[in-house]
Amino acid sequence: MEPLRHGDPLVTVGVTTHNEGSRLARCLDSVVGQSLPAQQVEVIVVDDGSADGTHARAQSYAERADWAGFSVLRHRRTGTAAKGRNMILDQARGRYVFLVDGDDYLGPQALEATTAAADKRRADVVVGKYHGVNRPAPNIRDPRNPKGRVKPGEYHSGWLNSLHIQKLFRTEFVRGLPYRFNEQLVYCNDHPFMVAVFLHAGTVARVDDVECYFITLEADAPGHRGHVSRAEISAVAQLQFLHDVFGNLALARGQGGDVAALASRMRVHYWNRFLKNQLPALLLRKTDPQAVTELARQARYMTQLYGAQASQAGLVDEASAMLQALNTEDAESVRSAAAQVRETARRRAAES
Repeated sequence: MEPLRHGDPLVTVGVTTHNEGSRLARCLDSVVGQSLPAQQVEVIVVDDGSADGTHARAQSYAERADWAGFSVLRHRRTGTAAKGRNMILDQARGRYVFLVDGDDYLGPQALEATTAAADKRRADVVVGKYHGVNRPAPNIRDPRNPKGRVKPGEYHSGWLNSLHIQKLFRTEFVRGLPYRFNEQLVYCNDHPFMVAVFLHAGTVARVDDVECYFITLEADAPGHRGHVSRAEISAVAQLQFLHDVFGNLALARGQGGDVAALASRMRVHYWNRFLKNQLPALLLRKTDPQAVTELARQARYMTQLYGAQASQAGLVDEASAMLQALNTEDAESVRSAAAQVRETARRRAAES
């Protein structure tokens, strides 16, 4: 690996934010407090049209450390972090880039541990250990009783438990991917990006012994982008990300060779993840029966469009049960099936 040029940062921390208030201060305080010297760190904050002084709060951190670079960018409100993430990837000067949400924060050794792992393994992506605050932590879930020996860094279905974007990436690798964040996606724009990352990464390293990223779920303040809004998104908009997920997988399958074989495996694994975990959670957040029916109808359309039925031989029982439940138009029956599938999936995950 080529040495850094004088003045170039080792890592760019890219923070996307909207109306975060004090949560942004907590996030940036965690960057200030890193064990990696600030002279090796560039910070780019992108503000999604905040109206609460977020921009000024972010700018106040420019002199808080001897940064390799510090900039605060702003664009018109979009309601999604996708545009900001693309801006960060375009402008990052670091060998690596660590993407952060403004309402989350880093563990004090996060940058040192993940960049060291990346250098040692020559990795394209490093998955640091997540710590969930008022929510589950989306760590890679290793099988407790694998059918065969799983080598370190070798793909398995548990990788899809960690499709969140808050990881360390080699900058040139992500710039060379055949996919960018889709700025039209109002929900789940990280899934298709991470599918592309896992498909094309030469080496994926992990840091499991250091808590790197604290991912939070807190009560929303007025104007905050928040997780609660998931219940209010239309069915079509909520599942639009699946077009990009399965589009990426189809393109990879068309390439032939190892990436095609990986895409075929990942396709079945993704349907399992979506049908037994994500879709039941989305359905159970809906309180209006019509919204439940619309989401189930749209999910049924997507499963037909992208061939979940063709993957049925590889679906686990819970995923098959959820797929079958989508054939009814009765909202209460759909919600009941979703609750049962979710509970069974949780219980089996704890036992496996």
